[in-house]
Amino acid sequence: MIERRSFLKSAIGSLGAAAEPLLPAEDESFLGEQARRIALSARLAPGELGGKRRNETPYTIRVPGGNMGYPAFWVRDAVMMLGGDLIPAAELEGWIRLMCSTVPGPRDWHVRPGVVVPAFSIPDHINFDGRPTFYPGNYETGEKQGGRPFGKYPPIDDHYYFLTAVWHHWKLTRSTRLFQETVKTAWGEMQLAELCERVYATPAADRATGLCVSADTEAEHAIDFGFCDTVRKSGKLLFPSLLKMVAARQMAELFHEAGRKDEARRFEGEARRIRGAIPQTFLRDAGGTEAWLHSATGVCNQTDVWGSAFAVWCDAVDGAVADKLGRAVARAFRERTAVREGCVRHILTTDRVNGGGWEGCDRLGVYQNGGYWGTPAGWYITAVARVDRSAARAMAVEYVRFLRDHMRPDGVSEAWEWFNPDTGRNANPLYAATVILPWLSLKQAGLCGS
Repeated sequence: MIERRSFLKSAIGSLGAAAEPLLPAEDESFLGEQARRIALSARLAPGELGGKRRNETPYTIRVPGGNMGYPAFWVRDAVMMLGGDLIPAAELEGWIRLMCSTVPGPRDWHVRPGVVVPAFSIPDHINFDGRPTFYPGNYETGEKQGGRPFGKYPPIDDHYYFLTAVWHHWKLTRSTRLFQETVKTAWGEMQLAELCERVYATPAADRATGLCVSADTEAEHAIDFGFCDTVRKSGKLLFPSLLKMVAARQMAELFHEAGRKDEARRFEGEARRIRGAIPQTFLRDAGGTEAWLHSATGVCNQTDVWGSAFAVWCDAVDGAVADKLGRAVARAFRERTAVREGCVRHILTTDRVNGGGWEGCDRLGVYQNGGYWGTPAGWYITAVARVDRSAARAMAVEYVRFLRDHMRPDGVSEAWEWFNPDTGRNANPLYAATVILPWLSLKQAGLCGS
């Protein structure tokens, strides 16, 4: 029989006594208010103008940031706004129907030689005219999308974020009506529950473990995670495998609630299989009482700062391993090898082999190759809180101070997508994931009350 609690409750339980608010009440209130204001700034009703473009879809959508630096509906960024009271169920249902309307199938789409969109793929983003772009890098909807450096296949993570969106709709409504309903796709109609099964199975996976994989050759690879879409990794892949494990748990819950016990047991088994393979495949000792998870087994077989923190947050590893990861991320906070002003870089500055950046990447110190991001701050603070509550509190306070130190005249934080305090560079103010995701992550871990 499936365990009825969600993965977030499991993660909260693993924190034990530490699952209490870290921030002073004033900072909690400030953070919640900033999240709400930035979520509102990213909202576009049907027909509403965002910058020079108009939302032509019949649905209310949210873009990645209130500055309209990304004028489209990004699947992962939108889903990162879920888990609290920011997005009403009716709006989320519109997102799900919009995403479903773009899903190709049941045959692969050969965009051009070397670029293939598999059947039942989820797009990277959807333009304001409702047409999908399956790859990062541009807003093209035809044959000019994809290929080097953005992959032969679409990014892997969006498939599991789509499933998470469906699960959140059930959490908001406590009804499986939509899950069991027939929805329109780009090619026809299908029950949403069946579509979810097809989407789950679309990305390539290792047969023995269920872990997500990407080919070793640049011409055959797929982006693993949208926040690393300028990075080429290969072999077994950590971050999308974590998302896949989470999605499998969520599908197990949904099918259980829908009375489909066989499917629920199958997805529950999938989640257990992937969870067991994660430390066996990616864990690397860092000195006896500390450890990190590595990002891939081929290219970019390096310490994954975001992935290690997220694995603790989403209960992807057992307690002893989570404690080792917690001690490693706590040290990286104290020694400033991963965190500045409460924001987090992808790779440790002490990675001597690659100079503190990703293997094969240039332009060190910018964007995904050495920029500091608020997006994973909540995961990171949660991981630190397992083993060092004072350090977790210090980082949480530091993160809020970062937002306060960069306020606009209208009372909203600049909340850049990323910045580098050493160079003064930054990009994309009013970036939703910089504020909303940390706030939600801390709330869901029991570390923030407002």
